Amino acid sequence: MLHRYGSVAEELARRLAAHRVGDRLASVGELAAEFGTGRGTVQAALKLLTDEGAVALERRGSLGSFITRLDYPKLMARAGLATVIGVMPVAYSLHFAGLATGLTRAFAQAEIPLVLAQVRGGRSRVQLLRTGRFDFAIASRMAWEAEAGAGDLRLVLSFGPGSSVGEHVLLVRADADGIADGMRVGVDPASHDHMRLTLDECRGRSVEMVEISYGQAMSLLLRGQIDATVWDGGAPLVPPGLKTLPLRRQKSPPAGDTEAVMLVRSADASLAALLRARIRPQAVVAVQRRVLSGEELPAF
Repeated sequence: MLHRYGSVAEELARRLAAHRVGDRLASVGELAAEFGTGRGTVQAALKLLTDEGAVALERRGSLGSFITRLDYPKLMARAGLATVIGVMPVAYSLHFAGLATGLTRAFAQAEIPLVLAQVRGGRSRVQLLRTGRFDFAIASRMAWEAEAGAGDLRLVLSFGPGSSVGEHVLLVRADADGIADGMRVGVDPASHDHMRLTLDECRGRSVEMVEISYGQAMSLLLRGQIDATVWDGGAPLVPPGLKTLPLRRQKSPPAGDTEAVMLVRSADASLAALLRARIRPQAVVAVQRRVLSGEELPAF
């Protein structure tokens, strides 16, 4: 019995961590039906959380029980989420540095301990999320659309257009006017966005696709090993000998390559509810914009 109500207490703690003081808690009968257990087990789990000081409830007659106090660190510890581990793109630009700063601030304000790792390539981040190495991953909406069909991930938060990158551009040598037949074009297969945008930009042209790592693109161009690649327009300054050009597809409606989203595993329904309830995307983006404008220094 101890093991059973302990596991129910863990699931209940995850549910409570997504609540706020003043919320009504589902009835014992409703919780027992949801967890597939007896009423006594749910009552024992509630008593355990109450005795630990993680939650305080007030009974209001026929209206049910309402939450009068929540200790989020205790709930997180009981829920097995003493620290949430996330992964995002490498913060090589102010956009990503601002996003990391905003996420760090939002989790601290929500009293959710956060470890935020940085990994290059949306495909790599999504795969690490799938294997359980991370609790959530930050990717672009374009990457999410490419992965959504598998059904094992869910989008929990969106930070809106311009939250991932301001724009993508074409990076070429200074004497080039765009993609031309015979060019060697660098493409990073670890990135959904880079792959799709590069293929779109080269459509109708006879070019050689050269597999690269995104971080090597500038040096490969300067050494003449590639002639063009898609680039983050907000990245550090382009050196002499190279220039940027607008992508041809920018004449079309914006794609999802500039929008950052947060993904979790579909099985982690309680974590998804917790993040939706406690993390405000507007607050994250507000910090990111202050970093971009120079009003605030990156801190993550």
